[in-house]
Amino acid sequence: METENTHSNPSINLFENIALTFSGGGYRASAFSLGVLSYFNRVQFKGKPLLQHVKGLSTVSGGSLMGGTYAYHMAKGNQFENFYTDFYKVLDEDELLSLALEKLDSDELWKKSHKRRSLINAFALAYEDLLTNENFRFLKQNRSHLEDICFNATDFSFGLAFRFQTTGRFGNYRLYNSHLNLLADDMKISDAIASSSCFPVGFEPLVMPDDYVSDHHSEVYKAVKSEKVFENGVGIMDGGIVDNQGIGSIMNADVRRERKGNSYDLIMVCDVGSYFMEPWEPSEIEMDRIGWSKSPKQLFNLLVEKLKLSWWLWLPMILSIGLLVFGFMNKPSVGLFIGGGAMAMFAIFAIALKYLIGKMEEKVLQFWFWLMGMVPKFMKNKLVRFQNLKLRLIQRMIEERGTSSLIMISDIFLKQIRRLNYDLLYKDESLKHRRITSLIYELTREQYKQGDSDELLIDKKDEEINEPGNLIYNAAKIASEMDTTLWFTDKDRDVERLKNLVACGQFTACYNLLKYCVDLRKAEVDVDRELLDQMIRVFQYDWNTFIKDPYYQHDFYLQGAREVRNVG
Repeated sequence: METENTHSNPSINLFENIALTFSGGGYRASAFSLGVLSYFNRVQFKGKPLLQHVKGLSTVSGGSLMGGTYAYHMAKGNQFENFYTDFYKVLDEDELLSLALEKLDSDELWKKSHKRRSLINAFALAYEDLLTNENFRFLKQNRSHLEDICFNATDFSFGLAFRFQTTGRFGNYRLYNSHLNLLADDMKISDAIASSSCFPVGFEPLVMPDDYVSDHHSEVYKAVKSEKVFENGVGIMDGGIVDNQGIGSIMNADVRRERKGNSYDLIMVCDVGSYFMEPWEPSEIEMDRIGWSKSPKQLFNLLVEKLKLSWWLWLPMILSIGLLVFGFMNKPSVGLFIGGGAMAMFAIFAIALKYLIGKMEEKVLQFWFWLMGMVPKFMKNKLVRFQNLKLRLIQRMIEERGTSSLIMISDIFLKQIRRLNYDLLYKDESLKHRRITSLIYELTREQYKQGDSDELLIDKKDEEINEPGNLIYNAAKIASEMDTTLWFTDKDRDVERLKNLVACGQFTACYNLLKYCVDLRKAEVDVDRELLDQMIRVFQYDWNTFIKDPYYQHDFYLQGAREVRNVG
């Protein structure tokens, strides 16, 4: 993906202005990105944590849970350790899903809320309780080292990225207007997090501006709603639909900063996705299975004809009347009464069933005529042939369409968009020597040995950097195998998934920073060589320590959290 740079000896201002992007991926992304930030906080650069040199933050979905919480804590003036302890606790206690469902179930809550009653709004309220209850005005008025903050979502009116950001255009160019910009300051960070992590099928869209603004009587709200595009509301969903790595937003921010002569010196993309996918496989349904040889039309007609036969419906009724009359006329017999009653009940049930079948046939015909009304005329005669297809064939056709469509939506489309976004990053010559990609799976044994990916094409190993070793291989494997969920399963607990995810974020960030510096030393660039050598020694020391113990920094922070709790 890299091409020759036509510029001679570009100048690199090492680590002065850093931008980080954190991809989507549920709790897998949240924990991995927490590990990345915690490593940046441990590295000292020019007398302060390297994290203080991070000026740009672009997050998506699960990455936005961490990013939104971190931005809030920094604006509040909290120490990193306080943020780390609080957010790690949220992940570890794993109460998000139960709290959201509890809110969804509360009738009283929705009577008072301006939001529509929906699962995603219940999650937004849970984020407000667990992560932050502040708004964007708070972020803008209380500046931290984060100068550009963006939580990425997607609008469902134009299919464009919708950016909840503190600099640049709020929303996108299609939806941008001055009134929406005024409303932006009052929008909750928790609503932006919910929007960014609102993945399709699992959630319904949030509605802009209705779900985001509490005062529906304000002049600004009315002005936004008067715009035709906002009249019925605009659906907002997961940012991963158009850019699951947040690359586009940070590149836009870099262009804005470049105009002011203050572009990013390094952009680091932290990604828990991958180019891997499970291949589609044909259905295993057997076409010759006994009992499925008839077509739906044949089965339906057979059922209707049998149920329409009247003699077997009325015969039990006649028999029941005869038994009951005989029982009364002669010496009362309990057996005759029971038999007559049973026959009567069966007859009533059968007649009711006949009535229901008739109604069902009527509804089926109504549905069929409605369905045929949507079919083009030239196709109607051809569709008659489907009536004679066997049930097993129809079942297989439906199953294979369903499984292939699911793979197309969840894998093929998203992975192709992912490739395009990485192309955007790696084909931009102005970013050469200013970009790093940190991938959750790159330090698994298989990937490290294989050495290629859709993101980097060629991953050249350097003799100065020691091989990860079994401990890192195993930790990275456990981390990368977590599903995309907003909860931890019992299996996740058994393998200590959270611990491995945070550690993986830490040692993968270290590895890529070391590799970046080693590569930079070999490049023809103007850079402070003494400072570069110093940072290489720092990263090499940390990397070699990670090889011996991948969890040493995770345990350091965990011990600090225990000490804080003990003091409190």
